[in-house]
Amino acid sequence: MKEKDNKEEIVRQDWKPHWSIGLLHKIWKFVFGAAKIVLGAAATVLLIVVVCGFVLVGILGDYLEEEILPSASLVLENYNMDEPSYVYFVNADGNIEELQRVHASTKWKNAEYEEIPEHLINAAVAIEDKRFYEHQGVDWITTIKAFGNMFLGDETVGGSSITQQLIKNRTKDDSVTVQRKVLEFFRATIVEKNYDKDTIMELYMNSIYLGQGCRGVKSAAETYFGKELRMLSLAECASLISITNNPSLFDPYSKNEFVYDGVVMNGMQRNKHRQKLVLMEMLNQGYITKDEYEVALAQELVLKNGVPEDEKWMECTRETCDYGGLTKTFSKTSGGSAYVCPSCAMVMPIAESNSQVVYTYFVDTVLEDVAKALAERDGISEWNDDIFQNYMELISRSGYRIYSTFDEDVQQDVDNIYQNLNQIPSPSSSRQLQSAIVIIDNDTGDIVAMAGGVGKDKEHFGYNRATNAKLQPGSSIKPLSVYAPGFQQGTLSPATVIKDLPLSTSGGAWPKNDTRTYNYSYVIYDGITKSVNAVAANTLVKIGEQYGFDFLSESFGVDTMNPDKDVSVAALAIGAPYTGVTVRAMANAYATFPNDGIYREARTFTKVYDSRGNLVLDNEQEARQILSKKAVTYTNYCLTNAANNGTGKKAIFSGQQIAGKTGTTDSKRDRWFCGYTGHYTAAVWCGYDRPYAINLGYNPACVLWNKVMRPVHSGLRNEKLYSTSGMISVSVCLDSGKLATGACSADVRGSRVDKAMCFPEDKPKGVCDKHVSRTICSVSKELANDYCKKFAEVDPEVKVGNMSQVKLTQSEINAIKRASGRGLLGMYSSLNYLVSNDVCKVHTAETWEAYLKQKEEEQQQPTDPTTPVAPPAG
Repeated sequence: MKEKDNKEEIVRQDWKPHWSIGLLHKIWKFVFGAAKIVLGAAATVLLIVVVCGFVLVGILGDYLEEEILPSASLVLENYNMDEPSYVYFVNADGNIEELQRVHASTKWKNAEYEEIPEHLINAAVAIEDKRFYEHQGVDWITTIKAFGNMFLGDETVGGSSITQQLIKNRTKDDSVTVQRKVLEFFRATIVEKNYDKDTIMELYMNSIYLGQGCRGVKSAAETYFGKELRMLSLAECASLISITNNPSLFDPYSKNEFVYDGVVMNGMQRNKHRQKLVLMEMLNQGYITKDEYEVALAQELVLKNGVPEDEKWMECTRETCDYGGLTKTFSKTSGGSAYVCPSCAMVMPIAESNSQVVYTYFVDTVLEDVAKALAERDGISEWNDDIFQNYMELISRSGYRIYSTFDEDVQQDVDNIYQNLNQIPSPSSSRQLQSAIVIIDNDTGDIVAMAGGVGKDKEHFGYNRATNAKLQPGSSIKPLSVYAPGFQQGTLSPATVIKDLPLSTSGGAWPKNDTRTYNYSYVIYDGITKSVNAVAANTLVKIGEQYGFDFLSESFGVDTMNPDKDVSVAALAIGAPYTGVTVRAMANAYATFPNDGIYREARTFTKVYDSRGNLVLDNEQEARQILSKKAVTYTNYCLTNAANNGTGKKAIFSGQQIAGKTGTTDSKRDRWFCGYTGHYTAAVWCGYDRPYAINLGYNPACVLWNKVMRPVHSGLRNEKLYSTSGMISVSVCLDSGKLATGACSADVRGSRVDKAMCFPEDKPKGVCDKHVSRTICSVSKELANDYCKKFAEVDPEVKVGNMSQVKLTQSEINAIKRASGRGLLGMYSSLNYLVSNDVCKVHTAETWEAYLKQKEEEQQQPTDPTTPVAPPAG
């Protein structure tokens, strides 16, 4: 048996408190536990906040140091509100000259602080920034209120001080970003440190936009009230400063009526409503008395645009005289050419007005090109008048330095002709013939001169026929859409034979040639020289209409034609597109030919800098090889012949090799010559703004091209456009398109052989297999019989010999039959030149017997010398 432990077991007494005490105990344990949790959480949160605070301060510090402070420094004078831009060019001596100063369309005149009415300054402070003279750039009370209102959905209360508004107006930064706002705060503080309040107010008054194209209060005073700024009344000051809140809403000139503050109002009524608010703020802030308030509120606002000459402010120019007053207080000299100061009798000549600025077609084009380039830089793909005006406003007041491709001497040669109406061909005494020209320097590929119309008078950004007009090109389009693409494709050479037959005869033959006849076939070389429409049409069908259109629009850059409607023979081979082409685009495309087949985007400017020398635009020229050396040689070879021996003869002058192509549209409403030398390329169009036939016996475009380009090339050496080295002359049969044989020359219709040059690899393959030599009667064009030979012995008009007839396919014969009676020359229509076994039916036994009988009768009768002898049959 196991022994018991001697130790006594300790037994604890159970605690059994009163129920109320137990409840209190449980409550305490819960509160104490919760308190420990809350205190622990609070400590954790506090720790996190402290750590995050340090991190946030570090990040904020880095942000301010790296992003904000480097940009915060601001010299307001560097941000001129309306600094004009300038267009420059390089003169003949290589020096840069000013071509045009570009004035802002915004009206802006600088106002000195002394001429700004005190009421106007007080009105601005009262309504825009009532603590302006107390804060250091940022009114934090207003800013905090504005943020609070924004969170409550009320964005009508602005938070920007006058200093902040000045910064935004000067830097032209309207972006809505946190970085811009933070930067604005810092800049406002720096501005307030560097400029006194009067200077800030002066700059502000000269920077605010007040509608009607007015920037600054001086031009606005003239535009709205026809007064000098210093002459404005309290009522007019309050009205003027009201506009800046929303120029489109509070413009007193506005006739637009709509509900404003619960009432239908026009612009003047809305302006008066706002004016009352401004006057009330001025009264409440102690700037005006109750009587001044009542008088100003009762004053009727009279709008007048422009200050009369005698009410302009004028100051004496003598240093020792401080007189200033309205112009009407100054007297004029007897000749009226000078003012006389009423105080010191100083005589001051009246300055000539510089307000009338003459812009040229070239400068207009430069500015439009710069505007488009800026829009493209900004990612704007849609182009319309509103966008154009916006960018022109930017250009005109941003102080840009635009470097153009203008050539003063070449432009002078253009102006000598185009501005003298006596030099313009005159087909009609009642209508002024219009014309446009664009000239490109082949060395640079840049546009150096242009005219968008004739005569001296020209509206700024008016109708420029060289760049704005979409014109029908006629045959001048053929080298770009048919022949050069075909040469590049490799399916054509100058010696290729193409049919001169209509494509369609239903309802009349089409297309029609200028002569209204068809010659069955030509080699390409002659088809281009004679500008044969049917040859161009059949050639286009051969190379493919889509191919021709793509080459024209994509390779040559003529992109104004309609891709849905102009992939057609009418548009590409006849030159009658749905939309049209510009003179500029045609000159640009033709400049490819003297440039070894390299297409370059013709520029009017090269670079644009801002007034501080920063590069704004670098207009690098696009260049791409679109034609092979062979294709260029073929084109230049053909177009040189077309200009010198074809339709472009009147463009030719001695001393230069000239190539080019004319163009004439239906009814002769458009006349073209697009030509080039080794030095320059020029496209000329002539016509009327309202289409009308040009009734002249010559192409006026050729004449004007000659008149302009002759002096342009004075003293320049003759540059050859192509070399025939490596080319061969080939004789081609016009029926088979193959190398000609003797039989082709002996065709019953006459020789069917033509010649052209090409490279050896492009000469026709094989010799003619269509012509067959036979003994033919020259009268019937059929096989000769014995009677033909007998007649040949007695009648010199009848010949019998080895001549050729031609074998044609049935489809070729059908094409001839369709064209017969619709302009096809008779020598092709009769089909008696075809190979057949038909024997001459003109000379037979019967006709021979009749001839012999007639001769016998003649011998039996006395001969009257005056009686004509009847010819033999046949």
